[in-house]
Amino acid sequence: MKISFGFFAFILTFASLQVVAQDNSYEALAKMFSQTAPTGTARFQAIGGSHSALGADVSSAAGNPAGLGFYTRSEFSFTPGYQSASNSSIYAVEPGRTTNSNVNNFNIANIGVVFGGAEPQFREGWRGAFSISFSRQSTLYNNVSFAGNGASSSITDSYAESLNRQITYDQVYNPNPLTQSDLLYALNNNAPNNFGGTSSMNYWGYLVTATNNTTNPFIGAEPNAKVNQSFNFQSTGRVSQWTLAYGGTANEKFYIGGSLGIPSYHYETVKNFTENFQSYQEIKGFTDSRLLTSSGTGINLTVGTIYKPNDMIRFGLSVVTPTWYDVDETSSSAKVINVDETKGIDLGTNPDRNILNRLIGIGYKVAQRNNVYYITSIPRLSTVTYEDNYQLRTPFKANGGVALFFKKKGFVSADIEYVAYKGMNVSTTNPDSEIIGDLENSAANIKLFYNNVLNVKIGGEYRVGNVSLRGGFNYMPTPYSTNFDSGNTIDRSQKIYSAGLGYRTNEFYIDVTGMYGTTQQSFTPYSLSSSGDYASAKIDNSYVKGLVSFGIFF
Repeated sequence: MKISFGFFAFILTFASLQVVAQDNSYEALAKMFSQTAPTGTARFQAIGGSHSALGADVSSAAGNPAGLGFYTRSEFSFTPGYQSASNSSIYAVEPGRTTNSNVNNFNIANIGVVFGGAEPQFREGWRGAFSISFSRQSTLYNNVSFAGNGASSSITDSYAESLNRQITYDQVYNPNPLTQSDLLYALNNNAPNNFGGTSSMNYWGYLVTATNNTTNPFIGAEPNAKVNQSFNFQSTGRVSQWTLAYGGTANEKFYIGGSLGIPSYHYETVKNFTENFQSYQEIKGFTDSRLLTSSGTGINLTVGTIYKPNDMIRFGLSVVTPTWYDVDETSSSAKVINVDETKGIDLGTNPDRNILNRLIGIGYKVAQRNNVYYITSIPRLSTVTYEDNYQLRTPFKANGGVALFFKKKGFVSADIEYVAYKGMNVSTTNPDSEIIGDLENSAANIKLFYNNVLNVKIGGEYRVGNVSLRGGFNYMPTPYSTNFDSGNTIDRSQKIYSAGLGYRTNEFYIDVTGMYGTTQQSFTPYSLSSSGDYASAKIDNSYVKGLVSFGIFF
């Protein structure tokens, strides 16, 4: 993934509104694959994930494996799930306009088997249980859209500013590095999908133009025109984990356990930003598309303990090492440009015939009127697909909790989860990697712009015969160390509310859970040197989630 514009261009910058969930930068991806939310069976998700001091559930394997020590028989559990994410967006270009979007996903939330240990022959004998389970840690499906008419700037202005930071006036004209090197890559290969970079593509798409301004030699297309803009982001993917765990006890007071986690993720995104100029000379509009595919496999370890001094109270503690991922990633960009065929892009009376013939050879259409050459159509342009490999380290986590039991009537539980976001890291083992500079900048910015946080989880269960009623709440504060928004209007903390119902016998159980989560985000499609020249969107995100767990004892 080529990133040429530092940390703030990738995520929450510019003292304005920005988004995190829709950004394809290294730090943003690190955070996404590091966040925690209730996972596991419907029962444990119904109580907000506050199960550090509980046990006898398949979810204990990936939570606090000491909880497996409460098993005295074996169990198989299967949990399908459904999630629907909704977004309501307002773009500051047209603040009276709200755009709604949503996406749905069915998945396997959890499946596992526990081989429980029999009661020991002696009071101080050891009893333990082994578990193999699969759990979905996070669902990465999303769909965000917003639009606004009458913007005073264009994303092409940001293309021009980027070139002006890289190329001086003298370089443009003696010689022009754009025409002498990278941009000719596609032309020499007679393929419009082989541009070596986005600057090349923007230049040959005539979205930036060289001028005689010695200070800023490039300008964007259709300068001073009002612009209608729309944005759409779509993502698919998941973070999941296979877990091998063992937990046991020797005295029914201290329970200890450990697990080996083998997580993996797959994440794909498509971002489309479309502009149409309200008045134009040559170009009606265009669509800028960005594609990303990221996949990783890693490993982590969890150790935990539960102390039960009596039948009324339990204390739990578990620590999770960082996950060390090896990541493979591909990215590319494309442009579809709509030229006014009746006017065309003016090339003058004496264009470079070598370049002109090559443009025609890769699909450009050229007309001649009154001895002036005009480009009347541009084929779809795209960059080469970049392939990167790097290593991602997620944060260290620690969970501490307490549970109070009211005989067989139920319990209440509460957890505090410490997440060391500053410990995230991105790096590469390849000293010749083209992205090593971007990764080093991202690693430094993680420490600068992230905080370690404490997540709070509370929940409870009330039993009436074979029926259990459950409820919970999970609060995850923002991990950012600074406020990036004008007026402090964006609340990036996450709140998750849950409730459930269960029916249990000595042979089987069925649990049903519903969840509702909310957060706010923001997104700036592009930035300019003057913060008053571009706009951002505020996004209210929510999701509903449904789970059903089926389990049998054997």
